[in-house]
Amino acid sequence: MRSALFILVFVGTVQTSFAVDAETAVRRGLNRVQLAAVNWHSNEDCFSCHHHTLPMLVSVEADAVGLALDRDWMEEQADATHAYFEPRIDDMNVGAHVPGGAATVGYGLWALSLDKRPPDATTMAMVSYLLQIQGVARLKDRQGEENRKVSHGRWIASCRRAPMQASVVADTVLALMGIERYASQEQRARAAKARADADRWLDSVPLTSQQDRLWRLWGLHHLGGEETSKARVLKAVLAAQNKDGGWGETSELLSDTFSTGQTIFMLCDTGTALDDPAITSGRDFLLRTQQTDGSWKFVSHAIPAQQFFDNGDPHGKNQFISVAATAWATSALIQLMPQPE
Repeated sequence: MRSALFILVFVGTVQTSFAVDAETAVRRGLNRVQLAAVNWHSNEDCFSCHHHTLPMLVSVEADAVGLALDRDWMEEQADATHAYFEPRIDDMNVGAHVPGGAATVGYGLWALSLDKRPPDATTMAMVSYLLQIQGVARLKDRQGEENRKVSHGRWIASCRRAPMQASVVADTVLALMGIERYASQEQRARAAKARADADRWLDSVPLTSQQDRLWRLWGLHHLGGEETSKARVLKAVLAAQNKDGGWGETSELLSDTFSTGQTIFMLCDTGTALDDPAITSGRDFLLRTQQTDGSWKFVSHAIPAQQFFDNGDPHGKNQFISVAATAWATSALIQLMPQPE
């Protein structure tokens, strides 16, 4: 059972204090990411993992604690996601490249599952695409692969943009979860083979970043895995916490709101007690770093994959990844709110 939380936060070296409760922070963050998604539709017609999937995750989680879900808003996000992939059915069925590759399709399937969309020709094509590109970023990369070492078990995004597309472990777990949810009966045999190959790869790959550790933990929990493996990964996730209560992308980087929010969310979702000291310290980090407009700022350090445009969200050229950080931070704090009786 989730418990209500109320804490006192001290800002910097100033001795003035103010009370911040998790529900207030959640309401602010929820409003911010939902508005960001609406803004996105005014500027872009492409699918976005940071402006579609993660705001949808926040909204579903908020609904579970009594913050009523706007069904029209949710349907609009899912419709926009489906509309991006539907014209690509024929291309995906032959393995033609989708921008972003496995990560884009994985986040797309996750978005559709959040709205409980049923399987259809579009999701079948998305699964078909993933099954064809396992082991390579693009199907054309299979040419000449006999001349180089290729890991057939993994999935690989076609571009690397930290932190959202920083981990091949994340790409692989996302793909597996999408396939598990949406593979048709005709695809099940091939999906089982792909899963077996992926499990062997995941069992052997070193976990070198927080993204690696988190997605491995989430995969072991939701897809099934040995409890000893889950315990080992959980220990590594907890060990990476910094003295300020937050987590960073790697041991060389300072704590950030994206990594901390995602970590708390995935820890709670996979069974860590809400009163665990790691959770309460991370909660305090998030509550003292939220902006007054409801957002959390994350300074982008990724190489841009497309020309920047202003979506009307806070933080200028950092706004896209800051929307994602806000989504993870809000989703994390939702775990610490009481559920309705």
